[in-house]
Amino acid sequence: MKKSLPIGKDDFQKLIMQGCYYVDKTRVIEELLDNNSEVILFPRPRRFGKSLFMSTLNNFFDVDRKEENKNLFDGLYINSSKYKDIQNTYPVINLSFKNLKQNTYESMVNQFRFLMSSVYNNKYYLLDSLNENEKRKFSLIAGERSNEDDLKDSIKFLSSCLYKYHNKKVVILIDEYDVPIQEGYIDGYYGNVVSFIRTVLTNCLKTNDSLFMGVLTGVLRVSKESIFSDLNNIDIYGMRDNMYDEYFGFTEDETRKLLKYYDLELTDEVKEMYDGYDFGNVNIYNPWSILNYANRKELDMYWINTSSNDLIKKILLETNSFNKNKIEYLVQGNYLPFVYNDKITYQDFDDYDNLDNILNLMFLSGYLTIAESKINLLGNREEYVKIPNLEVKKLITNIMSYLSIRGEKNNVYSLINEFNKALVSNDKVKIEVILNNMFMSLSFMDSQEYFYHAYTLGIFKSLLDSRLFIVKSNREGGMGRFDVSIRKVDNSIGFIVEFKLASSFEEMEKDAIIAMNQMKDKEYYKELVLDGVKDIKEVAIVFCEKNVIVR
Repeated sequence: MKKSLPIGKDDFQKLIMQGCYYVDKTRVIEELLDNNSEVILFPRPRRFGKSLFMSTLNNFFDVDRKEENKNLFDGLYINSSKYKDIQNTYPVINLSFKNLKQNTYESMVNQFRFLMSSVYNNKYYLLDSLNENEKRKFSLIAGERSNEDDLKDSIKFLSSCLYKYHNKKVVILIDEYDVPIQEGYIDGYYGNVVSFIRTVLTNCLKTNDSLFMGVLTGVLRVSKESIFSDLNNIDIYGMRDNMYDEYFGFTEDETRKLLKYYDLELTDEVKEMYDGYDFGNVNIYNPWSILNYANRKELDMYWINTSSNDLIKKILLETNSFNKNKIEYLVQGNYLPFVYNDKITYQDFDDYDNLDNILNLMFLSGYLTIAESKINLLGNREEYVKIPNLEVKKLITNIMSYLSIRGEKNNVYSLINEFNKALVSNDKVKIEVILNNMFMSLSFMDSQEYFYHAYTLGIFKSLLDSRLFIVKSNREGGMGRFDVSIRKVDNSIGFIVEFKLASSFEEMEKDAIIAMNQMKDKEYYKELVLDGVKDIKEVAIVFCEKNVIVR
């Protein structure tokens, strides 16, 4: 019996204890200790293994897990390392800021209060070693009664308590450090959250005699001048750096070995879909997509729904037509000149018309990768970026379709209303008119079937983003179809949409008949029936260049 795939599992202990397939990345612990950096930040795109990496460090270092983790690293690289004997000998503070994604500054502070209360309550054994003043402060934080000043000092204070008890300096792990910062930027409390997070990090990572090592992860590096203004002891290793380049994502050898274990091959089609990232000197595959492909054995868009694209959408919606055309130029498979900016801050994104800022955001978020790097005749380095693979190309196409709808500010509400009415009444003529209007307005096209699928999927999702409906996407499967159920009041309506790309205008009607027969023969409707949907409508959409028919 094969090992189960660790899809969505970022708890190292559970992953190992449950016998899941694990790509051994524990050598990174040895490199961290050899490097001897006091504080390290690893910026990487979402779903590239950051949280599992932090969980691995926590399970290796944490002295509180000594008994339960005695054999946890058996058979892994670190168990034969020179550092084997320091396993579970350090006090650890392990935090994730991913739940600090709140709409207001007050809510964010409250959520941080809950987070620290939980961490403190797990360390309640420390009370016996504290004096009365320390006990009082500890109890206030543990009991969710701390004020903002106490919260800003709460990680540092806990580390001093741990040092006092264990007589050993502390490892501080902070995963997704930039989540509250990004949310503050989107929701309008950026200045407050930057001040808060800057003070928290400076207190615990700079002016802290109890610190042995601090490790942070996030998506964006964010300029030292904003968040890390007082942290001159931090080393940052991003996607362009050679050190630690193989520890986030799967290398080609790791990908081939994993797929072979699950009776799959690393074909050219798999490479085209999920390969294309260059971290340092290593070619990297998207690990989330590879795991899902190994599980479902279908080449599909797995990365698209793993988290919000709100920041990308916000900036691309506001930017000028010239920049939108440049992004569309990338979608067509071209390269763009790139000037990497390691001093970027979220406030820089307020300059919506700065293409360099947009490209830097997309690069750091995993939407772009370095396509070419060379030294010109003047001795200066010139770099170009491209979309890394077909999966991301589909995702960007989807976003651009969303933006093409949202950009029509004067017509969007009537368009939404018309489209919703057409869907509910199964008015295929009206659906066809709306889709033709959308495609005729495009400034770029791609002859591949995925383009039509991704673009139309984006139109459906954006048009259905209405208070009148709750939309549940059941499946975005393969190249040909997706299912969507729409609920309005007590009614439940489901749609099966089958896409076809005709080779000529004359073939469109014939392909529409093939699509309708395919939906019936393959009984796609059963998936929605199992979800409790009673009213199911089948729609065939056929494309040829910028023309659309709906049957």
